[in-house]
Amino acid sequence: MHTRQSGAAHVNVFFFLVMLVLFLAAMGTAYVTMEKNNELIEKARSADARTADVEKQLFIYKHYVEDLAKEVGETGTYAGREGFNYSEYGNPAPLENVAVPARVRTVMSDFAKAVKVPESRELSNLFGLVQGSFDKFTTQIANMNSQKTVVENEAAELKSQISKLTSDQRKSVDQLNATVRQQQSDFTAALNEKDSRLVAANTEFTRIREEKSDMAAEHARVVADFRRQMENLNARIDAASDKVKLVNPGDSPDGMVLDASQATGLAWINLGRVDMLPVGTTFEIIKPSTGEIKAYGTVRNVEETRAEVRIAGLKDRYDPVMAGDMVRNDLYSPNMRHTIYLMGRFGLPYSRPMVKTLLENLGNKVVDKLGPGVDLILLGADSINEDGSGFTSITEDPDYELAKFLRIEMAPLSKVRQYLKLNDDNIGSR
Repeated sequence: MHTRQSGAAHVNVFFFLVMLVLFLAAMGTAYVTMEKNNELIEKARSADARTADVEKQLFIYKHYVEDLAKEVGETGTYAGREGFNYSEYGNPAPLENVAVPARVRTVMSDFAKAVKVPESRELSNLFGLVQGSFDKFTTQIANMNSQKTVVENEAAELKSQISKLTSDQRKSVDQLNATVRQQQSDFTAALNEKDSRLVAANTEFTRIREEKSDMAAEHARVVADFRRQMENLNARIDAASDKVKLVNPGDSPDGMVLDASQATGLAWINLGRVDMLPVGTTFEIIKPSTGEIKAYGTVRNVEETRAEVRIAGLKDRYDPVMAGDMVRNDLYSPNMRHTIYLMGRFGLPYSRPMVKTLLENLGNKVVDKLGPGVDLILLGADSINEDGSGFTSITEDPDYELAKFLRIEMAPLSKVRQYLKLNDDNIGSR
């Protein structure tokens, strides 16, 4: 008892009371703090529960968005609404593989244009419009089916009428078929006959074509030969033309009188053996100034460079043959023998054999066929035609055209007849 009194007496009561108050205050503060902690713990538990509920609900929304994206089919990335500030919400990550509203709107717009309905952003409204359009077309189809039924009924009626008409016309058709079969039989027979004729015609055509081919080959060979002959003829013509250029033309003088005697009727001319002058050649004796024929002279003696001629047929005894007169003969050219072809008809008194003999006696060569080497053609009269009713002009003779082409000199028989007549008379007198 004494001890406790001794201890208490040493402690300040105020201090004790202060400590007691502080203790009590600390106890009160601790109680209040514990109550607040308990309240916060309860709120945290409530928040965790709500967070778990939200996460569960978000899980359902996640499945909903995924399933909706699968149904819509226009998946992509969704980064939020345009112009919205997501910084206050921590800038959440964009959603992947979800239906993008802009793409869905584009698909719906394209679909509305394709099915020709007004555009709508609501699927139900768009499908309603499509359903309305579909119902409209369904109604039209129903109307068309109704019209089809009417047409089918009319077609059935027509078919019935056609069947009736067919039954009525069947007998006529059978008769026509019989007639057609008979005509077909006749046509087949005619066709077979035509085929036989065609085969024969083809055979004949083949033969003709082969013959034509052979003729064409022969023609080509003949043309080639003809061309070679023409080339030879042209060469000969050119040579003959060059040769004839050296000879006096038929109308030009062939020589000149050197001396003449009116008393003896003889004269000398400046043509002889060197000029290939044959005995018996008859010349026209012409005036050099006028070309007028004064007389005729026939060669009776030939020397080396001159010849003696007998004068006959003097036109004017007061204009006798004298030195300087010219002599000419269309059938003679100095230093040349003519190769002569007789063309046309020759009758009495100058028959073809007689004219040939007279020309050959003058030193000429007479051929029976026109060809290379002929340099003079003696033209007779027109030939008698085939039926004997008239004459064919000598200008229509193929040899005449050929002679013109070959540029061969031609002289009518009437022009040189005096030479032949005088020669014939002189030959007979000798």
